[in-house]
Amino acid sequence: MEPFGRSPGVIRSGRRVLVFSAHAADFCSRAGGAILRFVDAGCDVQIYDLTYGEKCESPAVWNDHAEISVDEVKAIRREEILVAAEILGAPIDCLDYDDSPLLLGPERRAQLLEIIRGFRPDLVLTHWIDDYLHPDHVETVQAVLWASRYCFRPGIQTDHPPCAAPEVVCFEPIAGAAPVVGYVPNLYVDVTSVFERKKSALRALATQPELPERYEIIARYRGLEAQMSAWMKPCEMAEAYCRLGTEAAP
Repeated sequence: MEPFGRSPGVIRSGRRVLVFSAHAADFCSRAGGAILRFVDAGCDVQIYDLTYGEKCESPAVWNDHAEISVDEVKAIRREEILVAAEILGAPIDCLDYDDSPLLLGPERRAQLLEIIRGFRPDLVLTHWIDDYLHPDHVETVQAVLWASRYCFRPGIQTDHPPCAAPEVVCFEPIAGAAPVVGYVPNLYVDVTSVFERKKSALRALATQPELPERYEIIARYRGLEAQMSAWMKPCEMAEAYCRLGTEAAP
């Protein structure tokens, strides 16, 4: 098992990393530490939220403001993700596809293909392929995989030319659901040195106040797991990932 966080072949200067997050907070809660590590290493990182998580991630807002509109919830989440991403040091954009259900038909998949070709990443971080306890997550990863496997085919015409297929790596499923959805990590990022910064970014996502504590518990558990199974003895806190397939295709 390759220790993702300490491998010079994975976190290194010059990488181009795209992060596709189904909802407002997913990029930060699941991959905030890795994003910080990549940014600190001098990589180009771009985050895309497919939705603002205005329905499924924002119950606290709906419970406290019964008359609030969907657009008002989106505005709140937009401000939160901008602050969180700024703390992580990476730009973010939201495609605003609407969540619960998130539906990614041909036009939206074509837009993801255009994004990949335009950015030309060598690494994509996104949801676990079998995170079926949240259909929005499955919809996201299926569309991202679709785009990542067609981006190098010259017969598909887009505004940007074909590019090499990026490596696709999946971050944590829903907190606590890994055993149920068959998530077995094969890569780890040591986030010990950056976790307080990740925690600050999580606090910026104030609509979900449970995130800092919840993901600290997960990080400490994954750190123990990394020590025991990935030979990362100094690691106290980690993010766990699962690489799909092999390295980037030509």
